[in-house]
Amino acid sequence: MKYGMLKLVNRKALIPGVLTVLLVTLGVFTGCTNKGKPQGLLGKDEMVRAMTELYLTEQKAATVGVSRDSTAQMFRAMSPAIFQQLGTSDSVFRISFDYYMENPIVMEEIYTALIDSLNLREQKMISNELKK
Repeated sequence: MKYGMLKLVNRKALIPGVLTVLLVTLGVFTGCTNKGKPQGLLGKDEMVRAMTELYLTEQKAATVGVSRDSTAQMFRAMSPAIFQQLGTSDSVFRISFDYYMENPIVMEEIYTALIDSLNLREQKMISNELKK
Protein backbone atom coordinates (compact mmCIF):
# COMPACT_ATOMS: atom_id res chain seq x y z
CA MET A 1 0.00 0.00 0.00
CA LYS A 2 1.24 3.40 -0.89
CA TYR A 3 0.26 5.11 2.38
CA GLY A 4 0.76 2.22 4.79
CA MET A 5 -1.70 0.21 6.81
CA LEU A 6 -4.24 2.95 7.24
CA LYS A 7 -4.89 3.52 3.53
CA LEU A 8 -8.65 3.81 3.59
CA VAL A 9 -10.96 5.33 1.03
CA ASN A 10 -13.55 6.74 3.44
CA ARG A 11 -15.39 6.06 6.67
CA LYS A 12 -17.49 3.37 5.03
CA ALA A 13 -14.32 1.50 4.12
CA LEU A 14 -13.15 1.69 7.73
CA ILE A 15 -16.29 0.22 9.28
CA PRO A 16 -15.66 -3.42 8.19
CA GLY A 17 -12.20 -3.24 9.77
CA VAL A 18 -13.58 -1.81 12.98
CA LEU A 19 -16.22 -4.51 13.03
CA THR A 20 -13.48 -7.10 12.53
CA VAL A 21 -11.67 -5.72 15.56
CA LEU A 22 -14.91 -5.92 17.51
CA LEU A 23 -15.46 -9.55 16.56
CA VAL A 24 -11.84 -10.54 17.15
CA THR A 25 -11.86 -8.71 20.46
CA LEU A 26 -15.02 -10.49 21.51
CA GLY A 27 -13.46 -13.80 20.47
CA VAL A 28 -10.21 -13.13 22.30
CA PHE A 29 -11.69 -11.56 25.40
CA THR A 30 -14.88 -13.46 26.14
CA GLY A 31 -15.97 -13.44 29.74
CA CYS A 32 -18.62 -12.49 32.21
CA THR A 33 -20.35 -9.16 32.27
CA ASN A 34 -20.97 -7.13 35.40
CA LYS A 35 -24.00 -5.03 36.25
CA GLY A 36 -23.23 -1.51 37.39
CA LYS A 37 -20.01 0.36 36.86
CA PRO A 38 -17.05 -1.94 37.64
CA GLN A 39 -14.02 -0.76 39.57
CA GLY A 40 -10.97 0.09 37.47
CA LEU A 41 -13.06 0.69 34.37
CA LEU A 42 -11.10 2.23 31.50
CA GLY A 43 -12.33 5.69 30.57
CA LYS A 44 -13.70 6.43 27.11
CA ASP A 45 -10.40 7.97 25.96
CA GLU A 46 -8.46 4.97 27.24
CA MET A 47 -10.85 2.63 25.46
CA VAL A 48 -10.41 4.55 22.21
CA ARG A 49 -6.63 4.37 22.58
CA ALA A 50 -6.70 0.64 23.39
CA MET A 51 -9.10 -0.16 20.55
CA THR A 52 -7.02 1.93 18.14
CA GLU A 53 -3.89 0.00 19.04
CA LEU A 54 -5.76 -3.32 18.79
CA TYR A 55 -7.11 -2.35 15.38
CA LEU A 56 -3.68 -1.34 14.10
CA THR A 57 -2.16 -4.56 15.44
CA GLU A 58 -4.89 -6.61 13.82
CA GLN A 59 -4.20 -4.83 10.53
CA LYS A 60 -0.46 -5.54 10.85
CA ALA A 61 -1.23 -9.22 11.38
CA ALA A 62 -3.62 -9.22 8.42
CA THR A 63 -1.02 -7.74 6.05
CA VAL A 64 1.37 -10.64 6.56
CA GLY A 65 -0.52 -12.66 3.97
CA VAL A 66 -1.43 -15.74 5.98
CA SER A 67 -4.76 -17.45 6.58
CA ARG A 68 -7.40 -15.94 8.84
CA ASP A 69 -6.70 -18.57 11.49
CA SER A 70 -3.01 -17.70 11.47
CA THR A 71 -3.85 -14.00 11.57
CA ALA A 72 -6.04 -14.55 14.63
CA GLN A 73 -3.24 -16.53 16.32
CA MET A 74 -0.74 -13.77 15.54
CA PHE A 75 -3.12 -11.17 16.92
CA ARG A 76 -3.60 -13.15 20.15
CA ALA A 77 0.17 -13.43 20.51
CA MET A 78 0.70 -9.70 19.90
CA SER A 79 -2.13 -8.35 22.08
CA PRO A 80 -0.46 -8.79 25.53
CA ALA A 81 2.29 -6.38 24.48
CA ILE A 82 -0.36 -3.81 23.56
CA PHE A 83 -1.92 -3.95 27.00
CA GLN A 84 1.48 -3.74 28.65
CA GLN A 85 2.32 -0.68 26.53
CA LEU A 86 -1.02 0.91 27.51
CA GLY A 87 -0.47 0.20 31.20
CA THR A 88 -3.51 -2.01 31.58
CA SER A 89 -4.40 -5.69 31.29
CA ASP A 90 -6.57 -7.73 29.01
CA SER A 91 -8.94 -8.45 31.90
CA VAL A 92 -9.45 -4.73 32.64
CA PHE A 93 -10.00 -4.12 28.93
CA ARG A 94 -12.47 -7.03 28.74
CA ILE A 95 -14.44 -5.78 31.75
CA SER A 96 -14.47 -2.27 30.32
CA PHE A 97 -15.46 -3.50 26.87
CA ASP A 98 -18.29 -5.59 28.32
CA TYR A 99 -19.51 -2.65 30.37
CA TYR A 100 -19.53 -0.31 27.38
CA MET A 101 -21.22 -2.93 25.19
CA GLU A 102 -24.06 -2.93 27.72
CA ASN A 103 -24.25 0.87 27.29
CA PRO A 104 -24.70 1.29 23.53
CA ILE A 105 -24.90 5.09 23.55
CA VAL A 106 -21.48 5.35 25.21
CA MET A 107 -20.10 2.56 23.00
CA GLU A 108 -21.27 4.48 19.93
CA GLU A 109 -19.35 7.51 21.20
CA ILE A 110 -16.26 5.32 21.64
CA TYR A 111 -16.57 3.89 18.11
CA THR A 112 -17.11 7.37 16.66
CA ALA A 113 -13.95 8.57 18.41
CA LEU A 114 -12.12 5.44 17.23
CA ILE A 115 -13.05 6.09 13.61
CA ASP A 116 -12.08 9.75 13.96
CA SER A 117 -8.74 8.75 15.50
CA LEU A 118 -7.98 6.32 12.70
CA ASN A 119 -8.99 8.86 10.05
CA LEU A 120 -6.73 11.46 11.65
CA ARG A 121 -3.82 9.00 11.63
CA GLU A 122 -4.50 8.29 7.98
CA GLN A 123 -4.54 12.00 7.11
CA LYS A 124 -1.24 12.52 8.94
CA MET A 125 0.34 9.60 7.08
CA ILE A 126 -0.89 10.91 3.74
CA SER A 127 0.33 14.41 4.58
CA ASN A 128 3.75 13.08 5.59
CA GLU A 129 3.92 11.00 2.42
CA LEU A 130 3.09 14.01 0.24
CA LYS A 131 5.82 16.08 1.95
CA LYS A 132 8.47 13.55 0.92
